[in-house]
Amino acid sequence: MLVVRIIVVATAIGALLLPGAPDPIERGTLRLHYVQKPIGYEKYEVVRDGDVLTLSSDFDFTDRGGRVQLAATLRTSPDFTPLSFKATGKSYRFVNVDSDIRIEGGAAIVKADGAESRVPLTAPFYTVDGYAPFAAQMMMLRYWKQHGEPRVLRTVPGLPANDVFIEPRGREAMRIGSAEVRLERYSIDGVVWGRETVWLDEKGGIAAAITRAGGLSFEAVREDLEPALVGFVQRATRDRLTDLEAITTRTKLLKSGTYAMVGATIVDGTGQPAIPDGVVLIRDGRIAEVGPRASVRIPPDVSTVSVEGKTIIPGLWDMHTHATQVEWAPVYLAAGVTTVRDMGNEFEFITALRSAIASKRVLGPRIVAAGLIDGPGPNAFGVYYAATPEEAKLAVAKYHDAGFEQIKIYSLITPELVKVICDEAHRLGMTVTGHVPNGMTITQAAGLGMDHIAHLGIRGEAGSDEVNATIAFLKAHQTVIDPTQSWGELLGHALGTPIAAFQPGVLKIPAPLNRVFSNAGAAGIDAATARIRVERGLRIVKALHDAGVPIVVGTDEGIPGHSVHREIELYVEAGFTPMEALQAATIVSARAMKMDADLGTIERGKRADLVVLNANPLDAIRNIRSVRWTISDGRVYDAPALWQSVRFQP
Repeated sequence: MLVVRIIVVATAIGALLLPGAPDPIERGTLRLHYVQKPIGYEKYEVVRDGDVLTLSSDFDFTDRGGRVQLAATLRTSPDFTPLSFKATGKSYRFVNVDSDIRIEGGAAIVKADGAESRVPLTAPFYTVDGYAPFAAQMMMLRYWKQHGEPRVLRTVPGLPANDVFIEPRGREAMRIGSAEVRLERYSIDGVVWGRETVWLDEKGGIAAAITRAGGLSFEAVREDLEPALVGFVQRATRDRLTDLEAITTRTKLLKSGTYAMVGATIVDGTGQPAIPDGVVLIRDGRIAEVGPRASVRIPPDVSTVSVEGKTIIPGLWDMHTHATQVEWAPVYLAAGVTTVRDMGNEFEFITALRSAIASKRVLGPRIVAAGLIDGPGPNAFGVYYAATPEEAKLAVAKYHDAGFEQIKIYSLITPELVKVICDEAHRLGMTVTGHVPNGMTITQAAGLGMDHIAHLGIRGEAGSDEVNATIAFLKAHQTVIDPTQSWGELLGHALGTPIAAFQPGVLKIPAPLNRVFSNAGAAGIDAATARIRVERGLRIVKALHDAGVPIVVGTDEGIPGHSVHREIELYVEAGFTPMEALQAATIVSARAMKMDADLGTIERGKRADLVVLNANPLDAIRNIRSVRWTISDGRVYDAPALWQSVRFQP
């Protein structure tokens, strides 16, 4: 039987608004979770001083040994209209927050990230800076309700001010032991990129929230409601899939069934020369014929699509992502990515999203899933741990039974259990990827049975005896490397260097996402030093490739969609030919997942996963960014419309 300690909110909202009432205090504590693992707390209080309400929040958690703290103060009028907002610290390990906002004369005076600006405002508006603190979002919901539930709120900081959309999603009761708690559920779109779910109790206090931090799922739950955490996740997942269904309905499907794409240059991904003036005949989601126009017969009853002047390539792969929100689905298709490998996620969310996409209920890339297993302890990641061989086998079985193709080993797994996990996964027909566990080398991990390695994981300089020996070992074991060089470049660039200098996609992302990355980077180094570090990694990637070690394109998320293109560009900077870089994102990835019989090249009988580009990437690899249409299982989507469906610029 669950024993639950009930925390009583000291003051109702109504008391806060009663004129002449003594200065009341409202206090609350939220338990913070990262991918469902409890990692810290947010503690807040609201004080009334005359006609001013002051929210103070202390936001504090430790994720995998790294401490994150944020202090925030929000002052409002009695109807919750903001007067000032200040937040200092971090909301995630690489997300710095430094905002000081005051409302003055119809404008927000914003001091953020070392700069000051004046942002004109018209009601309704609110002051928030990312998902944290959650109590600020609670106050924003109160403002929204107090002011007639407007369709759009303008929020600052952000230049220009950002649009936030709030939608009531229903009432429900959560049962905790013998107690029943009645809640109202809301969808909030625009505080972060994509939709969050926030629950308020009957007094207007925040009960729970599901959002994302650092690209992964982040949950806040009032302490007495913590036993219902998975229920909150499942409820939010159902809402998000409903949202993705709506995006799917609004996104016009340009073609499906049987048709022919005629006139493009075809780069089939096999390494053979491009086919000029080519034809791809698609029938019910598969490639029926491919070749020069002169040699492919198009039946008279088959409709044709003219793609003269364009280039067709195989659908791209991202072999290292964490698709923790439904907005990734249209973004990936917009970028030409038709298959992704998810490398650790909330079990309830990723299995539901994968099934919805596979059934064609919603649009999105094919999802191949790697299930995360870590060792136990305060610095563990996720909620599936193994400290004994028996626990390791049970964790592998759980993922296998749920249809996961791989296991992902994380940093705290011991060498003994690496072998147990690999042996059990191989026995069940699965492969194993992951980090090199703490205290182990990449050769030890590969030698114990890890088929793939995430991130580069090789110390030393390319060409040294030590690195050459490591590469020879990996070649002998045919270990697949997912080096995530674009992620390292993004987080390791010098803080004074604009991200757009190496990643032009950052200019097209929504304002809340831009806020996240605007402060990402390495302090204390200059641009030249940062570039030297990137080049060192690229030399090792090239040496691995030259030795015959399979290299696959993976981003660890990064700038959604655009980081796939950057990873491919970096491989060309490393010395790959454009064809070799393209193959790393297509056929090499398909082979690594043992799916090359169906995917990875444009050949007769394979699935019709294709990308129509406005320019040829073999001429200049940056042309990989020129996606016009994406074809997923024969369904043709307009890339600009997909970008716009989730508030990106095309």
